[in-house]
Amino acid sequence: MKRMNVFVVILFFWLLTACTPSEQEPIHLNIMVPIGTPALTQTHMQSTMPSLGEHVTYEIETVFGTDPLVAAFGSHSYDIIFAPTNLGAKLISTGVDYMFAGTVVMGNLYLASTGYDTFSLDDLEGKTIVAFGQNATPDVVLQVVLNAHQFEISPIITYVDSVSTAQAMILQDPETIVLMAEPALSVLGLPSNLGEDLDIIDLQEEWDQITGNPNYPQAGVFVKSDIDIDVLDAYLRALQDSIDMANQDPSLVAQMAVELEYGFPEAVLITAIPRSNLAYLSAIDSQVPLERYFQYILDWNPALIGGALPDSTFYYNGEES
Repeated sequence: MKRMNVFVVILFFWLLTACTPSEQEPIHLNIMVPIGTPALTQTHMQSTMPSLGEHVTYEIETVFGTDPLVAAFGSHSYDIIFAPTNLGAKLISTGVDYMFAGTVVMGNLYLASTGYDTFSLDDLEGKTIVAFGQNATPDVVLQVVLNAHQFEISPIITYVDSVSTAQAMILQDPETIVLMAEPALSVLGLPSNLGEDLDIIDLQEEWDQITGNPNYPQAGVFVKSDIDIDVLDAYLRALQDSIDMANQDPSLVAQMAVELEYGFPEAVLITAIPRSNLAYLSAIDSQVPLERYFQYILDWNPALIGGALPDSTFYYNGEES
């Protein structure tokens, strides 16, 4: 009888430990975020590093441009990658094993120049626009807006290699019309640069008038398909809190971004954050606006998203994924 009791006790402890190994096993997340508005969505989180669970650690790497993002998708070495939504869709269509987990930036593109009483699309008649991001989101949005407007003489688009190059051109000649994104736009608005002379056209407002949608899922979060669901859900909740904090207290988050050495002055970020359209939208809630946005890309350049709308496996849906 005593041997049976000992056996029962041993069996009990074996079952107890066997049923909960995943709760004790350490998990470490590698996260990549490009500097700019995507980084601002998670600045508060990166600064405070909230817990995702006693057994979870994570580190965040900030990078410049899209080249490191493409390499990260290809190497499968990062658990979470912030990227333009069309870039993620294109790479997933080639077979990289990631899912779309949610939107974080809902459009941050503007046209900028000086010398106008009221700067509007009519003022683009026959003008040259200096643009960045050829065959990418900035180009798509600009082309849709211009194609929907009636011009007697259509504007001519001249492409440069980056938003910083476009920024330098308008600083050299303030009457140049340039395509801008935040936070670069707010750099132009500094008193030491163009200040109050800067005129802007909000392309998100123009997009709304054309499409009936007030914004478009410009940047999102992509995650490994085999990521731990409980950890991911904890991360997404923390990310949503971080976005809420950015919108509620831009000054605090701007200060954090400076401390994290994002490379932008605090005054720039205080102005940029409210104009960056930072918002968290889950993958499932993003599906309709994302497909509407992607349809414009399909009509214009299908290769930018891999030739077709993503199927249902593209979207993270919690325990159902």
